[in-house]
Amino acid sequence: MHHIMIICPEASELIYAEKWLSRNGFHVNVSHSVSQANKYYELSDFDLILLDTSSLEPLEIDNTLKHPCIVFDDKASLSTAVNLMAKGALYYLSLPSTADQILNHVIDALERPKTLSLNSAQSQNKEDVILFPLSPEAEESRKLGSPESGIIGQSPKMQSLFKDIRKVAPTDVTVLVRGESGTGKELVAKALHNLSSRHAEPLISVNCAAIPENLIESELFGHEKGAFTGAASARDGLVIAADNGTLFLDEIGELPLEAQARLLRVLQEGEIRRVGAVQSTKVNIRLVTATHRNLKEMVRKGQFREDLYYRLYVMELILPPLRDRGDDLSLIAKTLLRATCEKYSTHQYEYSKAFDKAIRSHSWPGNVRELENAIERAVILSPNSHLEPQNLKLESLTESKPSNETTGDNSPSFSGTTLDDYLKHFVLSHQQELTETEIAQSLGISRKSLWERRQKLGIPKKVTADK
Repeated sequence: MHHIMIICPEASELIYAEKWLSRNGFHVNVSHSVSQANKYYELSDFDLILLDTSSLEPLEIDNTLKHPCIVFDDKASLSTAVNLMAKGALYYLSLPSTADQILNHVIDALERPKTLSLNSAQSQNKEDVILFPLSPEAEESRKLGSPESGIIGQSPKMQSLFKDIRKVAPTDVTVLVRGESGTGKELVAKALHNLSSRHAEPLISVNCAAIPENLIESELFGHEKGAFTGAASARDGLVIAADNGTLFLDEIGELPLEAQARLLRVLQEGEIRRVGAVQSTKVNIRLVTATHRNLKEMVRKGQFREDLYYRLYVMELILPPLRDRGDDLSLIAKTLLRATCEKYSTHQYEYSKAFDKAIRSHSWPGNVRELENAIERAVILSPNSHLEPQNLKLESLTESKPSNETTGDNSPSFSGTTLDDYLKHFVLSHQQELTETEIAQSLGISRKSLWERRQKLGIPKKVTADK
């Protein structure tokens, strides 16, 4: 039986975890402070500590992180997460958290291998050779294509991708993942991490488009006290948090040129320098990046460093869009339907032929992300008896597959060859009937990304009809 210590104030939401965990066979003790826990127990005797950081002093937190620990915070922040995980926290979760979230993270933390052995792997063929014991996540990732792995797909294109992932993952080679927004590029990064020798170390995921340009260098590389206005204290960045693990940079094409230069140094020298620092710090990371943009074209236009491009373009994995994956579309939709019904505690709807036909008739410019949103709408709006295809709310979003035919309305036909061409066409075709938020959701991107692409591609906010 696993022994777990919960350290939290009496009013903490974490207090309820004692009941949930006890019901699942764990032996649980509760202390209302670190000093109380140390007074009555030896923390080293526990397999895992659940720690609510509310009202705790930094020294108390640091001393507790010497033991296997999951940290909870009712005022969760990115900077705190980076700091605590760099100091040894296995996970950093916000409060309140659901019983399932806590239980899943507890099980994962308890089942993490304590040590790595290079002689423990047994494999049947060369492409599946992984020279280290596998975590539960890694075991699931080996079933690539199944719902358990997170990446669903049986189409030839996806099977080819899975084969490449299995070959590339055990190496430390830098990987560039390309694909449209919403295709699941982060899932590929997770599979690469889980099947690598670094799977027991952190996977730090960063969306470069989501961080303001003036903060991204500090977020990635850290800063010294006083390095800029508001830098009240020194702190490490996300690169340090990923030390010995994997750093996944999504939307790498949005990284400013100054930050690109710093990232190049990480790849070339294996070291980083905080903003405002003189000394460098050694780091050991495996870098996985992703983009839906044409980096070669960006290099040609001077928007992306050529030397960094060739450092990133060591191994390329391409995720096909959902519209090119054949029967995978139905397979993914069925899995999402089941998950959505569980999420909203409804009965399991039958996946009917009419519902499948409606899904297959759409081109899904937002890919899996758009499909997930549509299925959520259908589950929420449909009667208890059956799913109604019209509740997918795809009528105004339905886009025929690219062709050179002129549409019946005044929307421009799509005849481009790049993702930027398609995005421009989609926005011009739908901005009269959809809001900016709805357009961004349909494309599987944020409103900020949509605004940036309008600026770069010169897409006018309104289209005036020709007279």
